[in-house]
Amino acid sequence: MLKKLAILLAALLLPALAQAQGSYKIAPGDRLTVTVLEDANLNSQVLVRPDGRVTLPIVGSISVVGRTPEQVQAMVRQRLAGSFNVTPTVTVSLAATALPFTVQPENIYVLGEVAKPGVLQTTPPQKLNVLQALAQAGGLTQFARGSAIQIRRVNPKTGEETVFSFDYDELEAGRRLSANITLRDGDVVFVPERGLFD
Repeated sequence: MLKKLAILLAALLLPALAQAQGSYKIAPGDRLTVTVLEDANLNSQVLVRPDGRVTLPIVGSISVVGRTPEQVQAMVRQRLAGSFNVTPTVTVSLAATALPFTVQPENIYVLGEVAKPGVLQTTPPQKLNVLQALAQAGGLTQFARGSAIQIRRVNPKTGEETVFSFDYDELEAGRRLSANITLRDGDVVFVPERGLFD
């Protein structure tokens, strides 16, 4: 049972770990896998020492802390270049982190005339589109103005807000399917109340 649980946990974490490699900064205690296509004898898995360095065959001791796996990959390739007739094909990947790798959940806010207004949480790579978010919020109430739903999205870098319109009735009729956009972290889906003459 424990073995199956470990396999399942690895299957869930590995895609997120792979996705994070591009921006992840190496820290002491991390474990790196280094492979050299042209010479399997140089392949190794190394632990980043407390001084921030690793030691590799031929390459010697190099400082890796604060760098991304791609930056270390370029350093190793450069150090090995003189030992090969062609530029070696080097891959450096993150095998394990010093601290447990956690994926931050994303929050979608559904407000207004829905059965269960509030926050919906998703864990990447899972995503929700507008219809899925409305369904998870219990659907529209009888007082909802489905033709005037708004999706409000704030750019975290500029603070600028973009508003997307969403017509539930049009989608129900099979039209304007492109309006059923994939939601992002922090998006607000607002369902207004019908007016007296709607």
